[in-house]
Amino acid sequence: MKERGLTKAAIKTEAVFRVLRWDARGSRHWGEELKRRGIPANFNADEKQLEKDSGLVREICAMGFELGGSYDEAPFWNEPYASQYEKMTRLKEKLEAVTGKPMRSFSSKYSAYNEHTLKIAEKLGIKYVFARGTAGPRAVVYKPKEYDLKILSTSDVPLENMGGGTLADGSIWSRGGTPDDFRKILFGVRENKITLVAQAQLSGVKLYWWNVYQEFFDADLVDWKSMDEFCLDSVELPNDHIPVNTEVQYLKPQPKTPLEQEVDFPFT
Repeated sequence: MKERGLTKAAIKTEAVFRVLRWDARGSRHWGEELKRRGIPANFNADEKQLEKDSGLVREICAMGFELGGSYDEAPFWNEPYASQYEKMTRLKEKLEAVTGKPMRSFSSKYSAYNEHTLKIAEKLGIKYVFARGTAGPRAVVYKPKEYDLKILSTSDVPLENMGGGTLADGSIWSRGGTPDDFRKILFGVRENKITLVAQAQLSGVKLYWWNVYQEFFDADLVDWKSMDEFCLDSVELPNDHIPVNTEVQYLKPQPKTPLEQEVDFPFT
């Protein structure tokens, strides 16, 4: 069967890669690997990480990766305007002071946002706001008519009785999943656009989780895009017509294997 002159097998899924949960060793490991493979990626850092590892942040930027800002203390679904403005402004100032580059993307805990977030992001010149997935494993880029920015609704996958969550090692681990569970989910995704996330403190330093990503990269199933390329095509809607996902069933991580018991990557 053909589509526009190409066989289905020739049409690759578009994917964007993100690295979250800053860990010095894990973040450097991911930066070096992604650079080696030529995979564009967006690294996220919060205020504490910017202060503690500013040198490494600059190293990651020098590798050609973009740094986005994250506020990981609380979700912004119900956060008032003044509080969000203070936090986002302070984060932007610190990130730009370290990187020398504009902060173009932002996410709060659980990729939560509300209309205040969009108003502030537009005012601060932030172009991308991350949102919890609204279309299952398929990532969707929304363009709210009222704002000069885009909302990236990320890939969301279910796991047993723990509800949905990001297509990421940390999300699977937090819901009691194993590297094998993650592998099955990852290789089973059949969407035209996906987001894939790696958490530096897990796959960046833990061998079995790292290996899942290596297998997926080696399989060459997706076409890796930069944020700008990935978000070029978008669905334009009035903001109140854009779906919002606020479901989180794993507020407290319930891993099958505690982080300290996971097998470490054999760094030399």
